[in-house]
Amino acid sequence: MKKKVAIVLSVILACSMSMTAMAAPSPSIQKEPVAQVVVNPTVGTAGNNVAVQATTVNSEKSAVLPGTTFKTASGQVVDPAAVAMVVAPSTAEQAQAAAASLVAALASSKMQVVNFTGKSALSLTDTKGNLNVVNNITIGLTTASGEAVAQNGSVSAAFALTEILGGTALAEGETIQALYQRADGTWVAVPVVIKNGTVAIALPAFGGAVNVTFVVAKGASLEDVPATTSPRT
Repeated sequence: MKKKVAIVLSVILACSMSMTAMAAPSPSIQKEPVAQVVVNPTVGTAGNNVAVQATTVNSEKSAVLPGTTFKTASGQVVDPAAVAMVVAPSTAEQAQAAAASLVAALASSKMQVVNFTGKSALSLTDTKGNLNVVNNITIGLTTASGEAVAQNGSVSAAFALTEILGGTALAEGETIQALYQRADGTWVAVPVVIKNGTVAIALPAFGGAVNVTFVVAKGASLEDVPATTSPRT
């Protein structure tokens, strides 16, 4: 299992190396009407398979892109070895609020969703046209004393696919997409790799903690590093 996770993390790190250059605004997000919003009933309950966990930011389940820097709110530089990644399932209220915000962003005429995945055309609805939220988690970075840490680069986290799906089955032609919302309200679609029963995500620069929403989306799962071409905008 450790070897499988390591393989997926190596792929997602390779993807994150070029994701800033490949970032594209919302025209690369397919504008589709949302039939309905569906939130997995296990989100925010004891049935959520994602457990609270705290590991070093470089661990069996996480990784750091070379060159990434870490600082506290006061500007103190923190060594990566002293940074912990804390993962926790979100509440049902957080998941519902995130889903409502994402629907509003997709319907907005302004640029509300940024595509950091490297894909030229990204769908955020499932094969039934639903915004299907399968999980919602919080990922934060802290020092040993619990002080929030900001990262400027990219960090990655890996989970068992069953943890994220929470009992949901992917239909043919469906995959998982992860997004998080910036402080300014903009949503960021991030690289996702699914391989060997493991799903890994790469998160670009953020401070403190981010709420990550996983949705079922039309498309093929990424298993290897894509060609480094910028998506059409």
